[in-house]
Parts: sequence; structure tokens; C-alpha cells
Amino acid sequence: PGSMPPRALTLFDFARSDGELHGRLPLPNLSRLSELLSSTQGPPVQWALKGFQRERIGMRPQATVTLQVRGALPLICQRCLQAMQYAVDETVDFRLVAEEPELTQAEVEAEDEALPAVHPVDVLTLIEDQLILALPIVPMHEVCPQRDAPEPTPSRTDEAPAEDRQHPFANLRDLLGDAKKKR
Repeated sequence: PGSMPPRALTLFDFARSDGELHGRLPLPNLSRLSELLSSTQGPPVQWALKGFQRERIGMRPQATVTLQVRGALPLICQRCLQAMQYAVDETVDFRLVAEEPELTQAEVEAEDEALPAVHPVDVLTLIEDQLILALPIVPMHEVCPQRDAPEPTPSRTDEAPAEDRQHPFANLRDLLGDAKKKR
């Protein structure tokens, strides 16, 4: 089917009819996510949505949808400041509800997420929310690539603590002064 997810899908009907949708979403189409990425160049995100009725003992079946998102998101490693691809492969079960439940301990610990779905749901927003939630707080390579190319300015990273590297020129004068004193 088409790659653009529906902007208004009646999820209760989708779950009741065991609906299935999937597609690919180009990164530039995800405007909120794009603002958090280092670039929108990259393969499209793959998504799949499946609806079903989860059987429950002694209760009516629970309308549920499973959303899967997979992709490689371009980010900047905060350790080496090089571009990196962050692999996302998330699967979330949404329990369709009439209204947002109270945030009890049981709700926090539930394996599925409650999703109010009386009104049609924007699947694009659902996909984008999941991708944003999957982003790391501090993106970093598992192992930063070794830089073979000579750096334009010689810098000794073993001398400067991480805080100083945030603003490379903020205390350049002090560093130069200290370097001369230490000799």
C-alpha cells in the first residue's frame, strides 16, 4: 500500500477488522523529528501498524494496535562530534481506550500504552512520536571512529575536560596563557 500513513484512522474499527498497514516515510516528511536530526538525508523510516482483538479471560476482548518503526536516524555523536546513524527498531502495543486512564502504578507498569481512540487517530503523529521517544538523550557511537584525516587545528583532547569542548573558543585565551606558563 501507499507509504504515507493515514492522518485520520478509526483505530477501533481497524483493530476489529484485524487491519494491517505499512509503508516507508522519508525523513523530511517528519517535521518534528527532523528538527532533532543532524540531517534529513537517509533511508526512509519503515513503519507497520497491525490491529487485533486481544483475548482476555472473563472480559470482552481488548482492541489493540501494534506499531513498529524501524530506521537509521542521522545524529551527531556528542563524544567525537562526528555524524552517526542511530538504529531504531521499536514495537509498541497500544491498548485502545475511550479516554486517557489515570496514571496509576499499574498503568505505568503496563506492557502496553493506553491510546485514546474515540476520535480518528493521526497515524503519522503516532509514528513520529515513537521515533522521537526512541532517540537517545545523549547520542554516542558505541566506539567512536578513529579520525585518519589530520585536524585543521592541533588539539590535545586529553588536556581539556568535556565541558570545555562544548564551546571550543570560549576559554582559548586562558588555555593559551596556561600552556605558556606550564612550559
